[in-house]
Amino acid sequence: MKKGIKKIGILGVGLMGGSLSLALRQKFPKVSVWGYARSQESYNKLKKLKILNKIERNLKNVVEDADLIVLALPIEVISDYFMRIVPFLKKGAIVFDLGSSKGEIEKNIMKRLPKEVNFVGCHPLCGSEKSGAEFSKKDLYKKEVCLITSSPKSKATAEVKKIWEELGSKVVFVSSQRHDKILSYLSHIPHLISFSLTDGFPKDHPKFILQSFKDLTRISLSSASIWSEIFLSNKKNVLSDLSRVIKVLKKFENLIKKNDKDKIINLIKKINIKQKHLL
Repeated sequence: MKKGIKKIGILGVGLMGGSLSLALRQKFPKVSVWGYARSQESYNKLKKLKILNKIERNLKNVVEDADLIVLALPIEVISDYFMRIVPFLKKGAIVFDLGSSKGEIEKNIMKRLPKEVNFVGCHPLCGSEKSGAEFSKKDLYKKEVCLITSSPKSKATAEVKKIWEELGSKVVFVSSQRHDKILSYLSHIPHLISFSLTDGFPKDHPKFILQSFKDLTRISLSSASIWSEIFLSNKKNVLSDLSRVIKVLKKFENLIKKNDKDKIINLIKKINIKQKHLL
């Protein structure tokens, strides 16, 4: 991190924002990390957790002289909060987000981005089915991939890349469109399947749950508000990938109906080979 960065403001101090604060404070002890608390309840909780240098309920105080501002917020409010902080951003400030979908966010922010302010789209590929600042971990981002959707040629992007790398993350550059296609199949569809498996659990089944079911449904504990917005913000890709998965399930359904053991074996063997290439 360059020496000129003295203050970082985080909006959205949940699992991701809280973990980032802990990681930044450990790696860069001379930098002051401020967090925004929307409610008194949130303020009291963050005060007790001691994961920030300073907590403020006044948005202007958090961002007006910050060198870096992190939007670690739910997808549906990232653009709104950006608009709220625009009047307070200082010349040369860098803003980056941690959103799980990128197309809409990037389009909305770039329309309103002041010339003297820089925006970098980021998505660290880590997290948990648990949410909330109380679950923050200082090593959450260590050895994890962080996707950056902004141009690698800009100085602001280079600075943000350096910060992630110093926190132990591996940075990969992709366009926002490519990001949303990739994340749809690798993250958004698995969550849809997990929610569906849990919802379809027969009421008359005994409660001893096998490990395979536990593994597949663990993430169905994920936040309803967060994931509803992720699905809708990446609607086109999610619907396309959902159709692809349903097509494969239909194949199995038809082969099972026909008692066609040989074709079921061949289909599973074909999938086995695909899985070996994915690992």
